[in-house]
Amino acid sequence: MPTHATLPRWDLLRAARVIPVLRYHDSATALYAAQVALRAGCRAIELTWTIPNVLDVLQATRADSRLSGRDDVLIGVGTVLDADQARLALEAGADFLVAPGVVPDVAELAAAAGAISMLGAFTATEVIAARAAGADVVKVFPASSGGPGHLSALKAVFGDTVFCPTGGVSRENMAQYFAAGADMVGIGSNLYDKDALARQDTDALVAQVRQVLGEAGVV
Repeated sequence: MPTHATLPRWDLLRAARVIPVLRYHDSATALYAAQVALRAGCRAIELTWTIPNVLDVLQATRADSRLSGRDDVLIGVGTVLDADQARLALEAGADFLVAPGVVPDVAELAAAAGAISMLGAFTATEVIAARAAGADVVKVFPASSGGPGHLSALKAVFGDTVFCPTGGVSRENMAQYFAAGADMVGIGSNLYDKDALARQDTDALVAQVRQVLGEAGVV
């Protein structure tokens, strides 16, 4: 059996279970949040395109992961809306791309680069479109609008689709999403205690994230 560090990207992403979705208004905070995720043991990190200089943050996070011996961490870029953004993210070394909706160019360019694509969908029609576009993962977004029951209904129809609900997922409700058929979940601002983040209380933040990972079954 291959070691965790030599598993292919797809297996690494499925093993991640919890993907921190980092969306901040300044690059320094985004980088710090990514460093916390690395230290806590997260196996995949999404940096959103809305972060200023997001590609610099991606490359700095990659450097930090290598320095800490975490070459197995997948670093992706989210809120990718068009082909130009997708190309730039892939050129910067993104392992996966995330779009909030069905953007066929994102899936096509990711596949050509050997990266993973995650396209957003909410309705059955949109799931069909995401699958037809070649999405590796369907991001159910915004998950909170339909809740776990909505995901369960989609999974009943699209049993072979890999789903990642994002938007409103938290430690308190993620178990419900896993029970409803999620293969992984994206957790945004709910992942970090805001006061601890403002104080940059690294130990408290790392402990918090590790608890979430443990409850998600990440070992």
